[in-house]
Amino acid sequence: MNCYKFFLPVMAMLAPLAAPAQTAADYIDQAEAAYRAYDFTHADKLLAQARKKMKRADTHSAERIRDIERLLATAGNYMERVEDIVILDSIAVPKAQFFKTYRLPASSGSLSDGSALPVPDSGVEYVFTNEGGDYKLWAQSDSTGYKRLTEAIKLTDGSWHEPQELPLADEDGNMEFPFMMADGVTLYYATDAPGTLGGYDIMVATRDASDGSFLQPQNLGMPYNSPYDDYMLAIDELNNVGWFATDRNQLGDDLTVYLFKVNDLRRNYDPETENLEQRAMLRDWRATWNPDEDYTELIEAINAIDPDARSRKADFHLPMDGGVVYTSYDDFKSRAGAALMKKYLTSRKRYEDNMARLDVMRRSYHDSPSKGLGRSISTLEQQTDKQREELKRQLSDVYRAERQQR
Repeated sequence: MNCYKFFLPVMAMLAPLAAPAQTAADYIDQAEAAYRAYDFTHADKLLAQARKKMKRADTHSAERIRDIERLLATAGNYMERVEDIVILDSIAVPKAQFFKTYRLPASSGSLSDGSALPVPDSGVEYVFTNEGGDYKLWAQSDSTGYKRLTEAIKLTDGSWHEPQELPLADEDGNMEFPFMMADGVTLYYATDAPGTLGGYDIMVATRDASDGSFLQPQNLGMPYNSPYDDYMLAIDELNNVGWFATDRNQLGDDLTVYLFKVNDLRRNYDPETENLEQRAMLRDWRATWNPDEDYTELIEAINAIDPDARSRKADFHLPMDGGVVYTSYDDFKSRAGAALMKKYLTSRKRYEDNMARLDVMRRSYHDSPSKGLGRSISTLEQQTDKQREELKRQLSDVYRAERQQR
């Protein structure tokens, strides 16, 4: 793991008050602290002073300087495209099981500890399960000791397919905290591989529908990532919000969990924006609010979500306005709404069965490609694409029928 993660945030905040540097090592220490404080220009100047003080045979200092210069170059690149997002809330929580703070509706899947694994493994602390309960994703150590993302699919007979490592590009680092979108294609996870801003960064990768492999993962950049550790990002498509966790702006073992509004299209700050470093750091998250908008209703709706509702016996979970969740047909005020819900659930089951078949076919194609199997995959992909659009329409009909009754 990157050595810079062990510098406490308080050291970075006190960087301007540090005693005058005397040696190359002093200048390097102050440059690290300045980098952590997002004072990138000052960090660069301190490194220049360190080079002047450094002795020719001091290879250790030279290596440290190169490492910090790489971090500064990466940070400079991301500062050119800091995304403008609205942070709705900020919650300080202990690091242990921080994901329990994420209030996700059933449609986004569930986050749980290792007890949710299809096969028990004491080394697994976090498991993602999709809405249908037939797909699980987690991180476990491989033969090299690195954490790798692993998935398992529930077969039609109720048993679980043998867990498989996700076909992501191998990296000299850990990959953890996965979250798969409902489309089964968009994956978020965190890695501490070389090239991050320091410690763990949040990445996004897209699955190639043709063979189940993943395209080159992309770093989400700022403000999601920082010189500190940044963890699991999860999206609630129903309410158009997201969650992510970070240990920036915290001390000890606490993390900050941020709730944010998801932009339909990425919208970046102008690189010349005043106090851009503070916005990238999320030092004052309320400064991200639009003064002309009222977020009270949205925040209340998110707070009303019960992530554990799925564990209780229910026919389904249908989030409604105001944080209300329907769990049976008796909850409907409209007969038409209940009938449409039954139709929707039938269609969704067919879609989920086809997606499970498609995943098995993609795995087979990846191991042993053939033209015939490729054509079958393409045909089923077209069918599931149509089913996905039809499901959206049917669900919209359910909401429309019920809201008209109110």
